Amino acid sequence: MEHVDYEIAVPEGYRETYHIDAKDKKTAMKLTGGAFIIMVIIVALVVIGADFSLFRMPSLFIYYGVWIVSTLVYIVLHELVHGAVYKTLTHQKLKFGITWSAAFCGVPDIYVYRRTAILSLVAPLTVFTVILLPLTVCLRNVDTGWYLASGLLLAIHLSGCIGDMYMTWLFLTRFKDPKTLMRDTGPEQWVYETESTI
Repeated sequence: MEHVDYEIAVPEGYRETYHIDAKDKKTAMKLTGGAFIIMVIIVALVVIGADFSLFRMPSLFIYYGVWIVSTLVYIVLHELVHGAVYKTLTHQKLKFGITWSAAFCGVPDIYVYRRTAILSLVAPLTVFTVILLPLTVCLRNVDTGWYLASGLLLAIHLSGCIGDMYMTWLFLTRFKDPKTLMRDTGPEQWVYETESTI
């Protein structure tokens, strides 16, 4: 049976050309460094844009509590969005988990084509940016506590997408052949290209 979005095994004529492991300390440090830069920029922009005259100090613990809960829920939802795309396009078994450096969702038993890989990679970035960015802007003139909570969640979201953004950038700039395959176990990704395009 031919699959449009994935292969059960690497077809003949393909070769592994790239591998990334988020569990590897050097890789994790590089991704963490990039995430930190994004975090600092977003937090700085949010704080600069804050009107502290609208901040209600008695509500501080409510702001903080909601932010903590929202962050935990977001992490789960981020991975579920990855999984929803993979499940919709491949109908294959998903693998969820968490390492010391990241939560993850993968489809370890198959090799997905470039289109499916990109759609899964960009889905959480798109969905939650569309939700959190307008929400943060709207809350700016309503209540500074909620604005800061939303802005910090936006910062966590964008910085947490560093691995997804990096892999998407590779697919857009380096792995341009639609026949390119990726195996995604969650913390690790392998890219396979046809020998004719290497």
